[in-house]
Amino acid sequence: MGVPKFYRWISERYPCLSEVVKEHQIPEFDNLYLDMNGIIHQCSHPNDEDVHFRISEEKIFADIFHYLEVLFCIIKPRKVFFMAVDGVAPRAKMNQQRGRRFRSAKEAEEKIKKALEKGEVLPTEARFDSNCITPGTDFMAKLQEQLKYFVHNKLSTDKSWQGVNVYLSGHETPGEGEHKIMEFIRSETVKPGHNPNTRHCLYGLDADLIMLGLTSHEPHFSLLREEVRFGGKKSQKRITAPEETTFHLLHLSLMREYIDYEFSELRNKISFEYNLERIIDDWVLMGFLVGNDFIPHLPHLHINHDALPLLYRTYISVLPSLGGYLNENGHLNLAHFEKYLEKLSDFDREHISEVFVDLKWFESKVGNKYLNEAAGLAAEEAGVKDMKKSKSADDSLCLAALDEVRDSHKEDGEDDDMFETEFRQYKRTYYMTKMGIEVISDEFLANQAKCYVEGIQWILHYYYHGVQSWSWYYPYHYAPFLSDVRNISSLTLAFDLGKPFMPFQQLLGVLPSASKDLLPQCYQHLMTSPGSPIVEYYPQDFKTDLNGKQQEWEAVVLIPFIDEKCLLTAMEPYTLKLTPPEKARNRHTECAVYCFDKELDNVYNSTLPQLFPNIFHCHVRQTPVPMDAWRVSLDHVVHKADRGALYFCGFPTLQHIRHKFYKKKTGVMVFQQSSRGENMLLEILASQELEQVSNVAALVLGKSLFVNWPHLMEARVVAVSDGEIKFSLDEPSQVLYLGDTPPPTKVTHLTDKEQKEWVKEVQGLSEQYARKGIVINETDVVVYAQLLTGRKYVIGQSGKVHLEKQFAKQVLPFPYQTIVKDIKAFDSSLAHFTTLEELFPPGTVVFMVGTPYYSAMGDVQDSSDVINEGRVRVVFSVPCEPQLDALIQNQHKYSVKYSPGYVLASRLGIISYLISRFSGSIFIGRGSKKNPHGEQKANVGLNLKFNKKNEEVPGYTKRTEKEWLYSAAVEELLAEYLERFSELFDFVARNSHDDVFYEDDIWPGEDENGAEKVQEIQGWLKNHPVSSCSRASCDLQILDTGIVEKIEEELEKTKAKKMNKKVWVTVKPHLLFRPLEQQHGVVPDPDAEYHLFDRVVNVRESFSVPLGLRGTIIGIKGAEHEAEVLYEVLFDEEFARGLTVRCSPGRGYRLPPSALINLSHGSRKEHGAHKLTAIVKPQPSSSSHFTHNSQLGGLNHSPCVVCLSAARINTPQTDVPAAAPPPLAGQPPLLLSMATELGRVCMGLGMGPPEFAFLYNRQSLTVCQVKLSNGLLVHGPQCQSETEAKEKAALFALQRLNSLGSLPLPPPIFPGVQQMRPFAPHPSMFGQPAGLSHIVCFLLKGSYDVAKKNIILCIWCNAMC
Repeated sequence: MGVPKFYRWISERYPCLSEVVKEHQIPEFDNLYLDMNGIIHQCSHPNDEDVHFRISEEKIFADIFHYLEVLFCIIKPRKVFFMAVDGVAPRAKMNQQRGRRFRSAKEAEEKIKKALEKGEVLPTEARFDSNCITPGTDFMAKLQEQLKYFVHNKLSTDKSWQGVNVYLSGHETPGEGEHKIMEFIRSETVKPGHNPNTRHCLYGLDADLIMLGLTSHEPHFSLLREEVRFGGKKSQKRITAPEETTFHLLHLSLMREYIDYEFSELRNKISFEYNLERIIDDWVLMGFLVGNDFIPHLPHLHINHDALPLLYRTYISVLPSLGGYLNENGHLNLAHFEKYLEKLSDFDREHISEVFVDLKWFESKVGNKYLNEAAGLAAEEAGVKDMKKSKSADDSLCLAALDEVRDSHKEDGEDDDMFETEFRQYKRTYYMTKMGIEVISDEFLANQAKCYVEGIQWILHYYYHGVQSWSWYYPYHYAPFLSDVRNISSLTLAFDLGKPFMPFQQLLGVLPSASKDLLPQCYQHLMTSPGSPIVEYYPQDFKTDLNGKQQEWEAVVLIPFIDEKCLLTAMEPYTLKLTPPEKARNRHTECAVYCFDKELDNVYNSTLPQLFPNIFHCHVRQTPVPMDAWRVSLDHVVHKADRGALYFCGFPTLQHIRHKFYKKKTGVMVFQQSSRGENMLLEILASQELEQVSNVAALVLGKSLFVNWPHLMEARVVAVSDGEIKFSLDEPSQVLYLGDTPPPTKVTHLTDKEQKEWVKEVQGLSEQYARKGIVINETDVVVYAQLLTGRKYVIGQSGKVHLEKQFAKQVLPFPYQTIVKDIKAFDSSLAHFTTLEELFPPGTVVFMVGTPYYSAMGDVQDSSDVINEGRVRVVFSVPCEPQLDALIQNQHKYSVKYSPGYVLASRLGIISYLISRFSGSIFIGRGSKKNPHGEQKANVGLNLKFNKKNEEVPGYTKRTEKEWLYSAAVEELLAEYLERFSELFDFVARNSHDDVFYEDDIWPGEDENGAEKVQEIQGWLKNHPVSSCSRASCDLQILDTGIVEKIEEELEKTKAKKMNKKVWVTVKPHLLFRPLEQQHGVVPDPDAEYHLFDRVVNVRESFSVPLGLRGTIIGIKGAEHEAEVLYEVLFDEEFARGLTVRCSPGRGYRLPPSALINLSHGSRKEHGAHKLTAIVKPQPSSSSHFTHNSQLGGLNHSPCVVCLSAARINTPQTDVPAAAPPPLAGQPPLLLSMATELGRVCMGLGMGPPEFAFLYNRQSLTVCQVKLSNGLLVHGPQCQSETEAKEKAALFALQRLNSLGSLPLPPPIFPGVQQMRPFAPHPSMFGQPAGLSHIVCFLLKGSYDVAKKNIILCIWCNAMC
């Protein structure tokens, strides 16, 4: 079936079905299964459009290993990890594989030909042929050996793998990967001790995995897959690094409930038992009718033409009259299925009727008649007569005999006669043109019907019982009409199991001649030699037929079906010429299960020791699994799934909240696009009881409950409000109040302004749920809660160790009607340790979260003599740290300078519109505006900014609140573009109102070729370095590449010193952080604030970044939830899975706060927070949520004042005067008016005076905006008063002028004192507790009396920082 179409359709129909994988909210899974071929393809040929792309086998193997590691780390299976590579497929699948491989080889050949015609020079190395990802090739044999090495290595060295049974079913084991997985699952479910609550996760890209997962009838089953993007350009490069990939979990637990809702009206219509499991089986069957990998789709049944709703409506109308279901545990009830198809066949007539009406109108205009009708009818009638002579009518199925159809309509009106004539002719033309049949006889139609129904039954067996025939296949490229599938109830459907092809037989059966080098030498001539008995099966050219589809990959590949006997006969004489290694590849073997066994200790030799070292201490036991060990009998019945009353966290359910459901077109957003069809909406019903806010507060305040229905997440309630009164916890701790003990509560009355903001917040929540297809109706009470982030080992007063829930600092609002309380949830997070001795045994790696030696990594020593005193002995390693203060002060020297578009325009001598337009997208169509040639458009823009996606290109563009800014690199690029193609700029300037421009309009001359010009522009852009620049979110705060290079230089200087020291200390256990899987998601130090330039250490074990590796923060990506904030880190050393994040290859990575300890935070804590920094808290980039004052004060992203201490300036003491003392009590501080200073600067630059305006938000805070006459618009931070807001906004405007080069820094006041670094935009620190005093030092030089004296003005303030 059209995989993306089916996946998109169900995602639109059922909006809550999928959720983005969030590391801190992934449910626990027992078993993880990988359909490996998707991973192999992604890691070996990520961009088939790039004919220059080359990759080595070693790189492919390493990337596959890394992908496996990341998937394992994301899901963390508890019991089983199953890797399944496609082996030899059934013959029914081989026909589809053959078509795909022929098409991919042809497309690759055409792309190379076009590149050479353009004069492109291709690499001399051989291109990776993706057709080698087929069982039996040399590549697959090598991959199998490397996968074995990978399994042995991980089980021997990685503790997180050592409690898991690892299954590896490679290419040598027959069967498709996903079906080998399902065989294993079926075999497990029939075992007497099977746990019905086993939690399964299946990774794969094919939509039929949804069908397969549902056939298991397991209640806790989820599918993991990469994010699907629709509407993108085909040439867009796929993201191959798993760290950069967004994954989705599709929960079949929800899918089951949605299917129940889809067919719920049958409950009161059918006379037999309503059984959801059987409804699901029938739903799976109906999915086969729109086509899949084994049989073609029925004519005119297309997913994007609402075929699935048609199938469902027909099912609902027919089932009450059947007396039973269509699909009985994988066995097709032919009598019921025939009646269903009979009703469905009305669609054939309806579709042709619509076509007929259109044709009739057309005939009335042009007078065209169907000249071929008589000839076609005569040939058909002759065929029917011959058949009747040789075969009695009783023996024939007589499916849709066209003469009977004609006779039955003799008495109808003229239009009906004409319609029936057209209906017959339409089908006759279909069979004649599509299948090359000259005479459409009853015998032919009967055979068509039998083959199609036989195919449906074969697929059902395949999905429910495994392969029932290795040799069966559907022998046509097209399916019959529904109206021609009749009288099937008496058919006998039997299959001969046979044997699977051998690998080399399959290779010859599916590969095109362009891939003959993948075959053993002795077979290759069979594809190309004119004398070969099977050469006809390898056409050099062939046709494809879209057959009603839209995408080329959906087209039918019209190549001949291989005759199995001819193939095997042709191969037999040359089989004896196979070499020993080739014979070893041409075999079937069983799969194996691997497990850790500490008693075993041997050496495992690597086949690529230069890349993967030998394993000198291998502790792996390997057990073979017979190939038929997992087969189940045909009478196997899947028992009804029973979720029971126990809720398994992370597996969403539509239970627990009263609601109704209905279908409606609402345009729910799915995959960044508005849905086009009907959505299944869920409307929460109002509570029957009046929800008084005081009663709600008494029920939930301080307690743990579940929010975000239906994707339930545990949270701790800290406040409740009805828009007039707010009940809040009157304590800052994370204590849960259990039982009847009331928590300390504070009651506040909201002001009028706060009440209005509460109403806006409720509206925002309603819209948020509506995007998921949930109607929450009127909200009377809002609950404010902190989400659960994980569990942490805590030492109690008795010295015992226990796991304690940890909640986020961030407080989020939830409508009270969407929360779930009083449910019994399954919690498997049982404590593994109960004493300090168990938690901190000798040799354990720990990190210090206290001072001194904050963030140092150490090893626990024998602590038997101090453990009873509640202490642990540790040896810490304290490395030498780089000195970055000077770089921080001088970062402006290495930062990219950005200017508004009008500045670039004035320098280039063009209008600002062209800067804006060419830095984005410019589309050029074929032909002219009056006479366009097709819909194909070429993008010749620089693609340096992306408004809808809120993305920029670091080093080239930067987005502010109101405008885009551009670097000198953009100016140089546009200057070259303008010099090369000035006519394009002139045309776009003259036609600025157009969205699309056309070749013939831009280059109208007869001697000008517009298409060649467009190709020339695209070639120039493709070869320019800017084409390979990566995008970044505009919310991402980064250090520019120049600064990162300087950090790397400083790190190299530090490494050369090699000054590491070891310290032996005795530590209280609460100051130690031990990396543990059970504590995954817990932030080691919740009080840490993160800054650009901060030094950090990785504390996450068993992941890409080595444990204990130190680095520097070079970027911060905000997020709606604090646990989703990501820090870009430049690490001190290159490591195997490192990324290139504006740094040297292999040294960058993006990590959440739970994976880091901040060294610099410890240093600030130790030395009084006087260090030169740019502070960024782990907080949302933007949020419309109402915040709990005591928890989220200042969680807005706005630039902050840089805090300096005169005492910390690194200069000789003799040259620096003492800092001014703080003002005396009761005296106001000496304040400089920034607004006045801004006005003075504007006058000095020849600009008009600044204009100030004020904005007010829902928290009663004021924001000032400053507009300058040069077009610059600056917003200040949120403040309590207009005066404060005006002063800070003016300061930010001065900062912006400086960053744009308009305001140079003054010279140093004293010799040896470095200039203050320019103010950089960073999130504010205004959320710090009141009462913290900071010294803010401004270097001034101006007309004021104080400034004339060239002194340091020290301002004591509580609010600025």
